[in-house]
Amino acid sequence: MKFSKNKRFYVIFIFFIIIVIFLVVYVYSIVTGNILENAAVDNISEVAVHDRNTITMFIEYNWKNQQRIGYRLKRHSQELKTVNQINEYLGLEAYESTFDKVYLLMEDGSYYTDVTYRKDDNVADYYPYMELFEGTDSYKVIGFDSLPVMGSDKVVIYGYRLIDNPKAGELSGIRIGEDRKQVYAVIGVCRRSSIVDGLVIENYVDDSGNTQGYSSVVNESGEYVVDRRDAAGSGSENLFDLIEHCDGSELSAADVQNKMLAGEEFYFYMEKNGVRELNYCSPLNSSSVNWYFIMSVNDKVMKDQTRLFVLLIILAMSAAVIVIIIAFVLTMIMQRRTQVAYAQEKAQSEFLSNMSHEIRTPLNGIVGLNYLIMNAIDAPEKHTQVKEWLKKSQNTAEYLIALINDVLDISKLQEGKVKINCAPTLVESLTEAVYSMQYDNITGREIKFIKDIRITEPCIQCDEVHIKQVLMNIVGNAAKFTPTGGTIKFSVSQESIDDTHVMTTFTCEDTGCGMNKEFLSQIFNKFTQDRSSTSNSIKGTGLGMAISKLLVNAMGGEITVESELNRGSIFTVEIPAEICEIPDYLKTELPADVKKASDNSGIGIKPQKILVAEDNDLNAEILMEILIQFGFEPVHALNGQEAVEIFERSKPNEYRIILMDMRMPVLDGCEASAKIRELDREDAKTVTIFACTANSFQEDRERALQSGMNDFLTKPIDINTLLRKIGNINHENNK
Repeated sequence: MKFSKNKRFYVIFIFFIIIVIFLVVYVYSIVTGNILENAAVDNISEVAVHDRNTITMFIEYNWKNQQRIGYRLKRHSQELKTVNQINEYLGLEAYESTFDKVYLLMEDGSYYTDVTYRKDDNVADYYPYMELFEGTDSYKVIGFDSLPVMGSDKVVIYGYRLIDNPKAGELSGIRIGEDRKQVYAVIGVCRRSSIVDGLVIENYVDDSGNTQGYSSVVNESGEYVVDRRDAAGSGSENLFDLIEHCDGSELSAADVQNKMLAGEEFYFYMEKNGVRELNYCSPLNSSSVNWYFIMSVNDKVMKDQTRLFVLLIILAMSAAVIVIIIAFVLTMIMQRRTQVAYAQEKAQSEFLSNMSHEIRTPLNGIVGLNYLIMNAIDAPEKHTQVKEWLKKSQNTAEYLIALINDVLDISKLQEGKVKINCAPTLVESLTEAVYSMQYDNITGREIKFIKDIRITEPCIQCDEVHIKQVLMNIVGNAAKFTPTGGTIKFSVSQESIDDTHVMTTFTCEDTGCGMNKEFLSQIFNKFTQDRSSTSNSIKGTGLGMAISKLLVNAMGGEITVESELNRGSIFTVEIPAEICEIPDYLKTELPADVKKASDNSGIGIKPQKILVAEDNDLNAEILMEILIQFGFEPVHALNGQEAVEIFERSKPNEYRIILMDMRMPVLDGCEASAKIRELDREDAKTVTIFACTANSFQEDRERALQSGMNDFLTKPIDINTLLRKIGNINHENNK
């Protein structure tokens, strides 16, 4: 009887425990599923922002193009008298712009095209462009329609009124043609495929290659300007009709239309043909376009992200049914593992997000500077500003290259396998370079930036690139954590070690927020960031100090930090190095051998032929143009085989230098170099071959040297380094 009661008790207890487990697992799965779904929505919105901004930039760029067309038209209007002259002029404008067609709309509604002149609506292919401007005081309008001259594909029509005073609406007074009619507007026509070309369009491709997401653009009427739903098997041409006839939608067509009219950013789920999709909707950031960007993603994307978690729940439930005690243990273990996995996933996601920020920030600077340069290049009064922008763009690009190199080489840095390349370096030039690259960043924040250089040995043997990388990271961090009105002091000093070696000490002292003792003890750990209240808004990769520590240690130096919370920090980098004489190529800006041919330096070295083996047309064009500017005569080979044949047909010593890409079709650079060295001619053994390649790892360098190449230059190629190396070769050959 007692056994029966105990048995009944255990059964009830087990049943109760199973219910509790099911409830806990159920609640836990819902909470975690919501977290994962929200994370997925955030990820989708980030991808959508990229596409949306791309479209907006394309549209705004077209407005700028039309504005420039108007400027040029004003200069040439007196020359445009006949219809043929105007047609030819418009054809050239269309060829040189982003538009498929460029028309001129006259004040009476007639218009010129690149092939004809239309003056009334009695002609079959006449289009009422003037109606685009009716009912609006904006000088920029946009339409979406079909044009007979453009075939069956719909087009985007840009209208830009040529007015001198946008607020007053006064026309610019440009007159053309024999009757000297006044030009009302420039009309630019683009196929809608031109917008598609700028989009990522198809996202979230699964393992089988099936597209799980696509982008679209609709106008205020719901009509698709860009429609990628054909890839998803939908034939509707209107978003609102699609919503009305779908199997189910969280929002009605009227709700969606009202949100669009209000300019809201929102998302909703819609189901059609058994497929449930998340639709993320966002207005384009343009004052002249009432269009909406929509990214549609199959909810299978969210399900895929939670599949592993659901599997773990099933295993936990099965274990609980089999044996309660084991189920308890397994549940605790699995819960712990889930938490660890989630923490690791979050850390990895945060790292990737931060790294994306670190890369996109200088990339945004380069894109922005290029945009400013393009707009100001034709203005003589801005040439000084353009030069300054170009200098900043170059410095930013060099920093971006260094950052990307760190990301590509992170595994080797973690293992301590850092390649140190020592060369003669001017300490003052190195310090000035870091100071100038950080000057605008620091002073722009209204922070006082002090430089103090006290050196006894101007030239030392060290790895200039890696020292710059460490110093840029330290000074950049000081700028991030120093408030407005603060001070940053960047100094360098030297102390003799012995007759041939010197200790160079770089110090960066700031009056920023400082660090607490707990964080100070782990600042050089990987993926470590200060989470104090004074710095939690500052983003970074969490790798900077760890990389700096590894690099300084690899150079035989030491990096230390002193800091006090709310008082500031002092970073000290000590680099021991060998003292050396200043080489000739560092005494001037460039070696005399490689100055432009127009520079009458008096050294008497004649321009020489250089063989350039490069399969990428743009890279070849840039490299050859630079060589031409500096007085050389480059000859282009499209691949390694062609380079071998050109060299074999050349006269002895006709080519003293070959710039060889490593990856090329037909015959790669290493194979081509080996074949050149095997040729039965004396100069095949003496010609200097440079590897010019994007392969930046040590094994690539060793492979290039083993194939017979003399030196190694990584892309993007540092032009000054290339010219110095060529100058050194000329100097050696003339001894």
